[in-house]
Amino acid sequence: MKKKLGIILGIILFVSLLMGGKKYMDKKAVEKSYQDGMELVQNYVTDYLVKNYEGIEKIEWQGVGVEWRSSPVFGGSILGNYVVSDVKVFVSADKFFTIDFTLTDETEYKDDLKKYVLADSLNPIHIDSTIKIGVKNAVGKFKIGDKLDKPDSEKIKKSSKGSSNAQVIYNLDIHELTY
Repeated sequence: MKKKLGIILGIILFVSLLMGGKKYMDKKAVEKSYQDGMELVQNYVTDYLVKNYEGIEKIEWQGVGVEWRSSPVFGGSILGNYVVSDVKVFVSADKFFTIDFTLTDETEYKDDLKKYVLADSLNPIHIDSTIKIGVKNAVGKFKIGDKLDKPDSEKIKKSSKGSSNAQVIYNLDIHELTY
């Protein structure tokens, strides 16, 4: 009797480990997919900023934030997981503004390729307007973590000279978003 109970418990433990391992591997595959998609965005945006804006001293990506909306009880959300990467654009050592780029707005998942590709919406016009809004919000009366004043905001301007000496820090580390 004890032998049968031991075998049954062993089988249950083994199956539980297999299921847990499968869930873990699936989550890691999804995270890798998110990182690949955000890497496309980070490279495109950084390249555009460095080539088309002067006055940038540093571009610092803040990783890949994920809000896991899938519920173990109710199943996956129809909205999917929220994936975002924030970037701090510095105009001096301590003066910066922050903008964010979301995976669903800037990329599209192509089933046939099994990967994310840049969406048509991520283009120079989109980035230019995002920069203007980011600077305006950082200089405005609603400063939420950003540090930029009016004279600093005038340092960054669209120019063919670009900011070829800008330091760039990429970050694709996954972190869970908390509010």
